Amino acid sequence: MAAAPAIFMHHHTLEKERVEEIVSTIEKLSGEKVETAVFKPKKSTISAESKLYTMIPDDLFAEWLEKIGNENLTIIVLPYEHNPFQQRSYAIPKKIEDAVSLAIAESPQTIASYIRCNEEPTIGCITIGKTEWVERPGIAETLQRVFSMRLRILHIKTTKEQEIKTAALMIEMGHEALLNRRRSYFFKASDNQCHRVAAVVYAPQSILGALKLRIFLANKKRDEADNLPPGIGTLKAESLTITSPENQPFPVEYNGRKIKLHELVVESVAMKAKVVTGETSCISGEEKESIRMQNLPTDNELISFFAKKPLPLVPIAEENAFAELFTKLRDAAKMKRAYLVLLLISVLMATMGLFQNSSPTIIGAMILAPLMGPIIAFAMGAIRFDEMLMRSSAKTVLLSTMIGLMASAYLAWVMPFIHLTDQMTMRTHPTLLDLAVAIFAGIAAAYGYANSKVGESLAGVAIAVALVPPLCVSGIGIGWGSWSLFANAFLLFLANIVGIVVASGAMFYLMGYASRTYASTAFVIKLMMVAVIAIPLWLSTRTLLAEEHIYSEFSQIEKVDLPDKTARIHLSKVYYRENELYAIVTITVDRSLTTEEKNFIANEIKGRLGENVRLVFNYREIY
Repeated sequence: MAAAPAIFMHHHTLEKERVEEIVSTIEKLSGEKVETAVFKPKKSTISAESKLYTMIPDDLFAEWLEKIGNENLTIIVLPYEHNPFQQRSYAIPKKIEDAVSLAIAESPQTIASYIRCNEEPTIGCITIGKTEWVERPGIAETLQRVFSMRLRILHIKTTKEQEIKTAALMIEMGHEALLNRRRSYFFKASDNQCHRVAAVVYAPQSILGALKLRIFLANKKRDEADNLPPGIGTLKAESLTITSPENQPFPVEYNGRKIKLHELVVESVAMKAKVVTGETSCISGEEKESIRMQNLPTDNELISFFAKKPLPLVPIAEENAFAELFTKLRDAAKMKRAYLVLLLISVLMATMGLFQNSSPTIIGAMILAPLMGPIIAFAMGAIRFDEMLMRSSAKTVLLSTMIGLMASAYLAWVMPFIHLTDQMTMRTHPTLLDLAVAIFAGIAAAYGYANSKVGESLAGVAIAVALVPPLCVSGIGIGWGSWSLFANAFLLFLANIVGIVVASGAMFYLMGYASRTYASTAFVIKLMMVAVIAIPLWLSTRTLLAEEHIYSEFSQIEKVDLPDKTARIHLSKVYYRENELYAIVTITVDRSLTTEEKNFIANEIKGRLGENVRLVFNYREIY
């Protein structure tokens, strides 16, 4: 029986000298006689069992392949400038010598099918949607695209009539061998890798998720993973039908052109002809469908959400996470008997600790205080515009405030103490630093409520933000009839509440518990609250800065030289009382000072600090 003839079939534009050179190379490597033939797409005079070495442009190869697919031929694609799709589809080496070596191997790998797209033979990838997203743009272009991303509702039907409804940014499809090689990190090894249609569905569900996925795609060092990354789904089937239920055409790119379609049918077509491939993992086996879409939006509400609005900044929390957190917050928003008992105990303990000037007692009261719960619940209700949750939590916070004020005011009225302790004074000069602490506490509290694994850290948050002590100082101000004491301490209490509400609401949004529309509206309102509370806090902060100025100046004053002696200067304390700033200064001398010398020292110090600082001198004489 005669050996199958070897033919080099080339496009008519190929120069004669190059044809002769290629034929010589094939004959030298294969050891067989090679004939030449000019490619004629409408005529096929090739005998069966032929071995064809081809240099045919991409736009002609696909149609020709469909035409001669029923012939028992072996096709060896040789690389040249007009067949890049063939090179990528069949993993053809860049050098002709290497491509010929694939064909003359002992058991060459071959592909015996091609892809048809809406009845049109196709080489290479078929893409739906924003294909430029998987390219490698600069940082600015990536950010610009990612902030305007919106998913598209698509219905996918497989050969076996399985229907998948989802919302996707992009779908990448093609021959199974090509997609397995191009996106190997998305596909598991299977018994059949060189026959079906394969697809990768890209559906990032947040801006952060899209950026993370983009970084993943740009990373070249990736291994096959059993679990798909968030926002990725894969399909393998004999055919896939993609339609738009909204009857809006979607952009499609294949065979080097871009069009818009309402429906796209991509199918794998078997053929007798075999194309030699550089793919090393082609395995013939069971042709079953593979569907991995668990990381994509499939719920109707989610699909509609992603199709109508740009991607949120962070992923929307899962339904079970929603249910668990909202159950916890709705419970925290109610004033139950246990809540009331803990509130009263914490208020009484804090008030006693303030009179005792005892930090441990006050810390214990902070831990017991249940006020954080309804405030966090109010923050969640605000970013989701949940009127019921807001009303319930606001009612609890207001009643708790009234109870705290009345209980501490009554204790102050009946107790025979009327002097300010250090612990009380500490809570009568709120500054922007206190607001910052409340903001960090709000972030931690929101995270703790949403994540049960760190819930035990909420005690530390309660200590840091200290809601009950300033409330009790306000009540003491009422009991003593001191408006300034009440107002200053209550300002700290309000600053803590505003900081917690703003920060915890922002944190809940970042964790995906609210849409961008609701959160942005609520955030504007909260920023206004911060602006209002920040004005009086800034006035107090100016006092703190004035104190810092005093400390800074005293760090440069070590001594004051007198005619026959030297006075050593030491700043003991700076405090603010009744709208005046006081500095307690210790002066150490080796002999007693005259009135004139004392006045001289006072004038020297005031010259540095300014006349608005009151000086309190403690004199120490060394003998």
